[in-house]
Amino acid sequence: MSLPQIIVIVRALAIWPFTAIIFAGLVFAGYVHGPWNGCWFFAMGCWFVLDTFWVLAAQTTKPIVPARQYRRAALTSAVVHLLYCLPLSSVPVLGLQILPRSILPEAAGAALCVVGVGFAIWSRYVLAGNWNAAVPLQQRHQLVRSGPYAIVRHPIYLGFFLVVCGMILALGEVRALVCAIHATQFFHKMKLEENILRETYPGEYPEYERKVKRLLPCIW
Repeated sequence: MSLPQIIVIVRALAIWPFTAIIFAGLVFAGYVHGPWNGCWFFAMGCWFVLDTFWVLAAQTTKPIVPARQYRRAALTSAVVHLLYCLPLSSVPVLGLQILPRSILPEAAGAALCVVGVGFAIWSRYVLAGNWNAAVPLQQRHQLVRSGPYAIVRHPIYLGFFLVVCGMILALGEVRALVCAIHATQFFHKMKLEENILRETYPGEYPEYERKVKRLLPCIW
């Protein structure tokens, strides 16, 4: 096993103690202030599963993401995790309820998280070695159009967006919107990726664009 692969695995395992601390804090908060929102708790578990899978799957991808780029992304992700996962419901503005506390939207959010995680992992599995955290294409890159890529052109992003929507519904507080703000970067990446794919596959990709929608099946 190479050193970059070992580093990736260590990064993935480092998520576990962080999550254990968050969960311990939630248990304590639930004990002191009353029971927590179970769907919110479940949504965090889905997010953790997706993050762990993504980091572990990255060890099979070349080139490895530069350390500086990884640190910047990790810092941003950590801030989003803290704002969403910590028991901050009593904090002014951040804890303001934007959705009524009801089992219906909370359960719908948990269900969206499951669908989104499953769809994103399926898409990443189908893409296999063609996936790259950076926008430039790798050598021997292939235009994948099967499986989820026959449904939308960016199924991984669709999966992530479903998770984000689910997490907002599950928590229903202002601080949950930080997930949506964090996800807006995907729109920029989508445009960059499409421009590169049009240049790389001038005959195939425009036809693929005409047949398959970008993010929402049969809509957009």
